[in-house]
Amino acid sequence: MRLQPLALSLLCLSLASNSVKAEGDTNVQAQPNAIGNSSIINQNMNINNGMTGKQQFGNLVCSQPTMAFTPFYTGNDAENPSSETYSINEGWGFQMSFMIPLGTNNETCSELAKVMLDLAIEELDKQVHDKQLVRVLKCSQLHASGYMINPKSKFAYICNDVINIRSYVKANPSLFENPSPPSSKP
Repeated sequence: MRLQPLALSLLCLSLASNSVKAEGDTNVQAQPNAIGNSSIINQNMNINNGMTGKQQFGNLVCSQPTMAFTPFYTGNDAENPSSETYSINEGWGFQMSFMIPLGTNNETCSELAKVMLDLAIEELDKQVHDKQLVRVLKCSQLHASGYMINPKSKFAYICNDVINIRSYVKANPSLFENPSPPSSKP
């Protein structure tokens, strides 16, 4: 800890020193003579994909590991009419980047994705069942009003499996006979 006051004292002394003057004849004249001819070409390719893939479930946004492959091509032509020079510069290549989100793991997002998928499957099943119930309802209304779809029509399949209960029981009485009562003997 004693080094700090010592270092501070040395710094103050170096700032408070007297100016230094050169001694003797100091007549110096610089006569620079330089000819420079150079050409600098500085080309830089930076293609950066700056974000990871995202999955969004309502208000929850989950970053996902991402791999990006980005090919590129650049080219230019330059002509100098005064010196009759022509130059073609081309560059091509690719950049591959791997982005891995830092922080918590994605188990919550994976679980939520599974729940969302299950909900979507349930909703699809509900829509399929609703469609079938509406079909049966409309076909039964059609039959009740005394109409039917022509069996030779390409749409006959729509109501083929919708039948009247009374007609079905009359056509299949053996399926609805009372079975013998259960025996009271043990």
